[in-house]
Amino acid sequence: MMKALLLLLLSIALYAGTCANYVQEVRRYHYAEFGVDFPYQYAIGQLQQESGCRNVISIDGVGSEGVSQITFKVWKIMLIAAGINDIKAVGNQLRAQAIIMHSLHNPKQGLWVTYQKYNGGGLVLKEINRAGIEDWQKAKDECKRGQSCFTYKGKTTCRSNCEINYDYSQKIYKYGGEYGSVQSTQFRYW
Repeated sequence: MMKALLLLLLSIALYAGTCANYVQEVRRYHYAEFGVDFPYQYAIGQLQQESGCRNVISIDGVGSEGVSQITFKVWKIMLIAAGINDIKAVGNQLRAQAIIMHSLHNPKQGLWVTYQKYNGGGLVLKEINRAGIEDWQKAKDECKRGQSCFTYKGKTTCRSNCEINYDYSQKIYKYGGEYGSVQSTQFRYW
C-alpha cells in the first residue's frame, strides 16, 4: 500500500514537473499576444489537459500534434502569416497556442468560452445563444453534439462530445490554479 502511494506521488510530481518546464515560454508568448494581465496559468493548464505536457501526435484522427495539440492544417494560413511554418519545435507550438487563443478570444466573454472554442470549435456560441446567457451549465444543457469514438490499441472508447468539450474548460480552470495564484482584472474566466 505504501509503495503504491509513493509511486503515485512520484508520478504526479513528474507529471507536474513536465508542465512546469514550459511556464516561462508560455507566459512570454501569451503576454506578447494578450498583454501582461493575461492569466497564463490557464495556458499551462491547457497544455496539461491537451497532452500531459508531452510533445506527442494525437490519436484523434485529425493530426493534432505537440504539447498544445494543434492541427496545423486547420491553422496553417494564420500561423504562416505569423512566421510559423511548422509546429515541429515546441517553441513554435507554444507560440502558435498563444496566437490561436488570441484569435479565438472575445473580450466580452469569459475565457472558458475561448478555451472551449479551441477544443471544440464555435458550436459553444450556438449553445450559449440557445441558453440565452453566457453560463457554463446552461450552455452545456443546450449541447446536442453526439459522440466521438476512438480506437487505440484495439480498444474502442466512445464519449459524449458535450462531455468532452464542457469538461475541457473545467479541467483547464482546475489545472491552471495549480501553477500559481490566478489574478487578472482584465480577463475573467467564468
